[in-house]
Amino acid sequence: MPDLSYYQKRREALKRSYLPGGEAEPRPLQTAGVDHLALICSELERTISFYADVLGMRLTQIVQNRDEPTSTHIFFDMGGGNQLAFFDFPENGPGRTVRGVGSMHHVALKAQPEQMRAIIGRLDKHHISYSMHGTPDAGSIYVRDPDEILVELTTGY
Repeated sequence: MPDLSYYQKRREALKRSYLPGGEAEPRPLQTAGVDHLALICSELERTISFYADVLGMRLTQIVQNRDEPTSTHIFFDMGGGNQLAFFDFPENGPGRTVRGVGSMHHVALKAQPEQMRAIIGRLDKHHISYSMHGTPDAGSIYVRDPDEILVELTTGY
């Protein structure tokens, strides 16, 4: 493992510069929250099956993509008035995104312990592998969707 002291010092310098009082100080926000996150999927049916049937999210809308008429835009309710959306781009082929600057690392969704246990049960039923960190009452699970997007479900421990 590399020496991590440089990175720890850098994090401490960032905290001193941008969070001098420790945590962020209360002040008026300039946005009202997330409306939706929009990701790209390879196959709408597999995406709908995973997010609706396995994670238990409600599909709320299916529309044409405004920018690309061959693309479909689907939305799932992820709670709290927020939506998780997906586009397909059938004319662009199956090319995958490479992890790097400008790409997304993972989506983290909140779950109550009873919701977490139900999701774990559905993951097991569908033979979908996941990693558990902590417990269903106080922890997170990480799972990959059909397009290898990393999804975290967390109780917010």
